[in-house]
Amino acid sequence: MALAGLLAACSVSFTIPLSDQAVQLPALGDTLGRVVYPAEAQTFPTPGGVLKDVQVTGTLEASQPLFLTLDLYARTKDPAQDGNCLALSDFQKVYAYACALGPEDGHIGRASFAGTSAPLSLKGEKLTQGVQGGRLWLGVMVQGLPSGGLTLTFKNLKATFTLGL
Repeated sequence: MALAGLLAACSVSFTIPLSDQAVQLPALGDTLGRVVYPAEAQTFPTPGGVLKDVQVTGTLEASQPLFLTLDLYARTKDPAQDGNCLALSDFQKVYAYACALGPEDGHIGRASFAGTSAPLSLKGEKLTQGVQGGRLWLGVMVQGLPSGGLTLTFKNLKATFTLGL
């Protein structure tokens, strides 16, 4: 019992802000069973130590009203270096990657829209690894998108975690 108290005393909770991250979706009805990630990773200083109980909260905003639920994923491997990912470009620049669901992709939650924003509360192993390593891609898999392109922006993100033993 004393050991459990000592270990709890060696753990500290932190909250760090994460930058906004936008995902552009092409003019498709759905992502065809693929997860779409932005071309650039979200990067931030590594917290150091051993992280536990990582949870990311914030808001997912859509460029037009939606009435559906999106599955959300995280990855730490660069999709540009993954043979299971297809580059999406506007003929000048790669803006996103559509990746076949695989071991590099970790389900971290869902966002239910009834308008242009949805609250987020995300958890998962890939999310923890990304916060631990200071580099993370957040992506979406959807069905039933409106016609025309769509931009989804992860906003006001905060990672809360326990650092310690």
